[in-house]
Amino acid sequence: MNIVEITNKFPTELDCIKLFEKYRWKKKECPFCGSTRISNRAKDFRWHCLKCRKSFSVTTNTFLHNTRLTLKQWLYAFSIVTDAKKGLSALQLHRNCDISYPTAWKIYHTIRDLMSLENDKIELKNIVEMDTKLITRDMRKCQVEAKGRHTVIPELENELRKYKGRFKFKRGKYIKPCKVGNQKRGTGASDLKIGGAAMRDGNVIAQVITHTSFRELKNIIDKHVKKNRKETVLLTDEASENRRFKKVLNHIMIDHKKLYSYKGLNTNTIESFWAIVERQIKGQHHKVSLEYLPKYVAETVFKFNNRKKDDMFLTLVKLSMLNRKN
Repeated sequence: MNIVEITNKFPTELDCIKLFEKYRWKKKECPFCGSTRISNRAKDFRWHCLKCRKSFSVTTNTFLHNTRLTLKQWLYAFSIVTDAKKGLSALQLHRNCDISYPTAWKIYHTIRDLMSLENDKIELKNIVEMDTKLITRDMRKCQVEAKGRHTVIPELENELRKYKGRFKFKRGKYIKPCKVGNQKRGTGASDLKIGGAAMRDGNVIAQVITHTSFRELKNIIDKHVKKNRKETVLLTDEASENRRFKKVLNHIMIDHKKLYSYKGLNTNTIESFWAIVERQIKGQHHKVSLEYLPKYVAETVFKFNNRKKDDMFLTLVKLSMLNRKN
């Protein structure tokens, strides 16, 4: 929902309040005692409980608790943030919503917290690609070149036969890396590391990790990937931390020193997601601290998983009305 639609559908603050009430309550109840004996709405748009004698609003004990912004400003913020595929700066949100910069920075992080709530429920299966990303100062890409129109790579042909029917067979050239420049590579290139997994033509999950180790990556697998050998095949690169995954589930390793893609065997989905993360951090925010990196990653995951849906705006409204755990 864009700014014009919000203005037309919710012209007054009361209209905005009714929208949030629709997603919080089926039947109004007191957030303090749970009673349904509620008075009529007061002039300040608050409700009064006839049992515990306390007053409350639609935002009481939610993620918008004690907000000093109007709910219309929150709707504007939801719309502006969800429309920006690669994120936007808090300074831009400050200008668009006519609020102070510290307030814009704080509510943007609140929105990222809401996005992370939905990310915890993601489950991946079928063809799952896994990789890690190092956030470096110099992120120059390696060039790639097409090699071998009819070249056959025996070890990968055996894997294709084993999982016949799961991969879309692609004839023609496989993609081989061609190194350029003297860029720094490897796990020591940066302190900012992200581990992630993506389902082919589906959702993605990513989180900040302290080390690119098997244990850290297995935690992602255990939480978000369905470990059923009949349903799931894991694709990774040739990194040493990935070699032990054969004991966990079906696993195919693509040696990126030799090639990037071979007849549908590749990690292009997760690599394309890393490109969005890189453009968000380097293009919009320029620099991100390790403390707040998980929130920026959660935003990118949420937007990527909802890229084919138009309900990101209403999803944030629903999530903002959940009871906040103190």
